[in-house]
Amino acid sequence: MHVLKFGGTSIGTPNQIKRAFKIPNYRNNNIIVLSAFSGITNLLSEFIKQSKIGNWIVSEQILKIVEDNHLNITNRLLSSTNFKKIAVQQIKQSKNILEKFLDKRVSLNEENKILTQGELLSLKIIYLFLLEQEIDVALIHAFNYMKLNDQREPDLSFIHKALNKEINKYPSCRLFITSGFICKDHKNKIDNLGRGGSDYTATIIGNVLNASIVEIWTDIDGLHNNDPRFVENTQAIRHISYNEASELAYFGAKILHPLSIVPVQKRSIPVIIKNTLDPENQGTVISDYSIPKRIKAIAAKDGITTIKIRSGRMMQAYGFLRKVFEVFEKYETSVDMLTTSEVSVAMTIENISNLNNISKELSLLGEVKVESNQTIVCIVGDFCNNGNESIQKIVDTLDSIPIQMISFGSSKINISFVIDSEYKIEALNALNNCILEETKCLVNN
Repeated sequence: MHVLKFGGTSIGTPNQIKRAFKIPNYRNNNIIVLSAFSGITNLLSEFIKQSKIGNWIVSEQILKIVEDNHLNITNRLLSSTNFKKIAVQQIKQSKNILEKFLDKRVSLNEENKILTQGELLSLKIIYLFLLEQEIDVALIHAFNYMKLNDQREPDLSFIHKALNKEINKYPSCRLFITSGFICKDHKNKIDNLGRGGSDYTATIIGNVLNASIVEIWTDIDGLHNNDPRFVENTQAIRHISYNEASELAYFGAKILHPLSIVPVQKRSIPVIIKNTLDPENQGTVISDYSIPKRIKAIAAKDGITTIKIRSGRMMQAYGFLRKVFEVFEKYETSVDMLTTSEVSVAMTIENISNLNNISKELSLLGEVKVESNQTIVCIVGDFCNNGNESIQKIVDTLDSIPIQMISFGSSKINISFVIDSEYKIEALNALNNCILEETKCLVNN
């Protein structure tokens, strides 16, 4: 079984949809995971935001844009009057669901229901398009098999049984399509896998079906060695290990969902990231294979807040860090980076919804200093076999930029720095010029 995932930018227009569905080899068994059409999830998120603050006029305008986008794709993609009618009915049905929230502040469960509408619509419209092309295809609803356990982890045992049951309903079919991102929780309520969760859906499916490969199709030629939005002349990485890709995804490489590596790594299933606009480009292969002694890539993660605690009670004391992390556990807030000294501890968080409560409780343990608008810059490579030469060069490159924290040692493939966000672009370009440019000829190996 081949698993392919088409992101929103790969199916954003009728022409892109037609181009994308020329890619699969229909002689193979394929299951294709679809995102919502490009921009739709952002619109639905904004719809929720405006509903929460009671801005009903803007909410209604957003709903009209969502409807018009789907009607436009339907009218340009489908030729059959009957299929168009079915698609329009589905669009109206979704609109009726969303209109129920126009004059109310939505709950978390209602938010999840709203966010599913993009994937449900793209799935149905593309299903009708494939039928119109006389392609033998089966539609499988993610709600029938994609489920989380009580720890909010994929329930792989349930997914394996339920998905195979769905597939076995169509014994002669070689093409299946399904929605990414959406799922149900352990109480059978509508939920989702988080933004970018269609990648995660694809790799979970790859795991439970023991797929031969998972292909992530997007609008860029694979993972790049720096952020092309801020740095010119970045290079595509041709081969990267699971661990290296995980570090890059977690610390800011937007092209891949941070959790999506875990399911495929367990079964050593290769993942290839490719460009629907240039399908002949080889893209990036993620597997067990890694090129040693090389700095691979740089990523940056914005929206970081640092929390520093200084206390003489830390000195030669046990249990202090446990008390600190009990506060974060209490408020369900994860820590990205952690550094310690004899009398102080510093950490970074991304979720600041409970920052005031966290700071208040930590102040009982020592003096607390909070700094917002921070960025984590992550450099991924093989530092285990590289000695200290690369590390020294990285530090020297950032000499003119104030560094708030440094983390290295827990992973020999990653060194991370925390800087003020105003220095991010300067740091990325400096590292690109001094660290990556001289080895760019090695990146494409």
